[in-house]
Amino acid sequence: MSGTGSMSGDGSMTDADGRVDGDDGGRTRDTVWVVGVDGGGTRGRAWVAPAEHDPLQAPAGAAKRDEACNPYGVGVERAAAAILAVIDEAWRAAGAPPGEVSLAHVCVGVAGVETSQEREPLIASLVDGGLARERLTLVGDPWVALEGALPVDLVGPGGRVLLVSGTGCVAVALCDDGRRRRVGGWGSRVGDEGSGAWLGIEAVRAALRALDGRDPPGSLATSVQAAWGATPEALVGRARDATPADFATLAPLVASASDASDGSDVDPVAAALRGRAAAYLAELIVTAAAGCERDPAAVALAGGVAMALEADLRSLLPAPLAAALRAPLGPPVAGAWRLARANALAGAR
Repeated sequence: MSGTGSMSGDGSMTDADGRVDGDDGGRTRDTVWVVGVDGGGTRGRAWVAPAEHDPLQAPAGAAKRDEACNPYGVGVERAAAAILAVIDEAWRAAGAPPGEVSLAHVCVGVAGVETSQEREPLIASLVDGGLARERLTLVGDPWVALEGALPVDLVGPGGRVLLVSGTGCVAVALCDDGRRRRVGGWGSRVGDEGSGAWLGIEAVRAALRALDGRDPPGSLATSVQAAWGATPEALVGRARDATPADFATLAPLVASASDASDGSDVDPVAAALRGRAAAYLAELIVTAAAGCERDPAAVALAGGVAMALEADLRSLLPAPLAAALRAPLGPPVAGAWRLARANALAGAR
């Protein structure tokens, strides 16, 4: 890549004249185009590049749109429209042939599509929007995150485990024999212990207990009251309509109240919550890894909560898993692109 180029906010490379890196006018109609999409609950990201593109380099085209792509959050039609829109932006940024996205191999990662019954409505809507069914793969978002964080060509042979803990949490493992294992990720109403949403819900509970007089008021309760309301009625009213993402905005208050690095006193309630969260997340990793015959070769953490609790997790994990911890090597959209590329290359063979 040229030293005069720059990387845009969505990850694409442009040269000094504003041309997208990889926009090669010499490509022919025989070029096999590959599309990867990370369809998040608040935004979508897409990468587009020819199949021969080096996956370690920035894609020919990249795009990000602040539109929800989760069919359970906004419905199938709106989710499909958002996914198609971000693909279109990345397709045009890559200089791919106009009107030929139906020839591309596409992988989309979204939440809640683990079964064929869950996948089919969104697949049908995407096909109606111009994608080719036989070249379209729809997978759960943890799997594209795993492939992005720990691509096998970079981490080498052996099992791989990824813990994702942001608003929600889930752990997935891809064993060295090809078996897959998923643990958690069932939503804040019945699970997601250790996630940002769970920490926020527990923080509100702690504030209510303090207001009741059941616990002494501490810095966590005080900060929650400052953020959401100083009375029980205000807190309960806010919580009644709060989404998991709303609750997750309170998770940093737990981290602050449990950290004495700035010389402040540690709130014992916040410290206990932090410890419980770390224990839950460590349990997810251990359980996912236990589904494989051998210890994984690599374990990665993703999401704000998991990254914030990395030191806590290292101290709780068994030695082989702690030793296997490494930083994620790429984002989920890169994993989606890699999976689509594998399908494209397999079809070519």
